[in-house]
Amino acid sequence: MLRVIPHIRYHIAAILAIHWLEFVKQYKEWIRPVVFENIRKILSCRTPVLGCHIYQCSGCGHIKLIAHSCKSRFCPTCGKHATDVWSNRVLNNLLDVAYHHLIMTIPRQLRIVILMNRELGLNLLVRSASNAVQRWARDVKEMRMGILIVIHTFGSDLKWHPHIHLIVTGGGLSLDGKRWIETDPRFLMYHKGLKERWKYQIITQMKELHRHGLLRFPKSKGFLRNYPFFASMLNKLWKISWYVYIGASLLDPRFSVQYIGRYTKRAVIAEYRIVHYDGKIVRFSYKDYAEGGKTSYMTLKVYTFIGRLIRHIPDKHFPMIRYSGLFCNRWKEQYLSQARKALNKQEPFESQEDNTPTWRERQSDYTGIDPLICPNCEQPLVFVGYFFGDWSKLQAIFERAGCDPSIPEILLRSG
Repeated sequence: MLRVIPHIRYHIAAILAIHWLEFVKQYKEWIRPVVFENIRKILSCRTPVLGCHIYQCSGCGHIKLIAHSCKSRFCPTCGKHATDVWSNRVLNNLLDVAYHHLIMTIPRQLRIVILMNRELGLNLLVRSASNAVQRWARDVKEMRMGILIVIHTFGSDLKWHPHIHLIVTGGGLSLDGKRWIETDPRFLMYHKGLKERWKYQIITQMKELHRHGLLRFPKSKGFLRNYPFFASMLNKLWKISWYVYIGASLLDPRFSVQYIGRYTKRAVIAEYRIVHYDGKIVRFSYKDYAEGGKTSYMTLKVYTFIGRLIRHIPDKHFPMIRYSGLFCNRWKEQYLSQARKALNKQEPFESQEDNTPTWRERQSDYTGIDPLICPNCEQPLVFVGYFFGDWSKLQAIFERAGCDPSIPEILLRSG
């Protein structure tokens, strides 16, 4: 039995740095170009490859180097800022009404179809989820709802598990745009009805894509290239239960927005969940929903762990977050203006200033220490230039000048 040491933090970048080249030798033909790009960024993050800012104290002359980050949305560190910026922007644009959190999944038999037809398949899931909710709103309630859609391709155990999260308004704008129609906060819609609409959308659209010859299948599922076999499988799947979740009314959608957005701009596993790594295996914790959400542990060979990680890197320029209904980018300005008028709400004030926290503000909030104040004499640190190259050479230059540079240990190791 592996011993878990809770105070040790295992870094994904370190695991990749050790094993990536050998992993590529074995699996290069299966690795997508976007994966190489993101791994290259992560391995360069806060290293001499990306350089640094140089700051010097205006009082005692103390010098501090601040390494540049990679800003990859797959990077466990850099992705947090992108997530915070996105969630704050979304929350500022949402209507001041109640919301519901919905989750829509597909049977495991269809997951390989989505994987083999990645862009086409994920777009199909988004389109099906949007249609299922919007057509219910239109046909049953005669209204348009605001819908925020987020694609997740993974489960807590990192397996390929594509599913859709939605944040939907608890009500909607009437089709004539003149009044707001509220739904019961205790009951959004019939659970069975939403399941049936979701299943219908998925199966109908998959059959359509197959008839047009647009779907690819792995060799092990080659028989599905024959339409009658594929249609027969879908018809059998129609008869089983698909998991669909409708959450209770949320007066404050902040938690759900931050939760579903967390892994669209970050690595699919938080590093604190990795509890053991010895060069051969990786062990991490996950929520086992089959056991009521209890914490379980999974042990994988290093290459299997890396393979699962990179599988969830989105294709370049592929949007994992979509907006539909009242939030649709094309009609958002018109619909939201009508909705706020119907709700008797004022238009949000749009400041011309960029309110995004600066790096200095984020570091101060996180550590409680201003990073641009000299630790020796508490005078301001002033920007003096950039540097790209070997940190040890830069350190030697400073030492000859009689300076005491503050170089992070990680930079010296990577130099």
